[in-house]
Amino acid sequence: MDDNLYNLNLDYLIAAKELILAGNEQRALFCLGLTPEAITLIRNMSIKQFKLLARSDYLKFAPRFNPNQWEEFLQSVNADDDSAESRATELLMYLPCPADKS
Repeated sequence: MDDNLYNLNLDYLIAAKELILAGNEQRALFCLGLTPEAITLIRNMSIKQFKLLARSDYLKFAPRFNPNQWEEFLQSVNADDDSAESRATELLMYLPCPADKS
């Protein structure tokens, strides 16, 4: 198992649970692509269960970019700043997620 893949899966699950426990279930549904069933399951899972689930050879979630969003992102990438943090921040700008109003 790839450590990066494990960390991506674990971070996703933890972020989902944080949104759910903070009362932002609708945001978790929309932004993270969770189903109502997944919301119920994630709410009741322990960190130990998250760690077991995160260990796999594939992502536990799927990016929801369409080809036009990928093309727009790739055309706008600043080649001067190629750090992972910069790329991740820029990529997140393309997520169709409503602003947090809390």
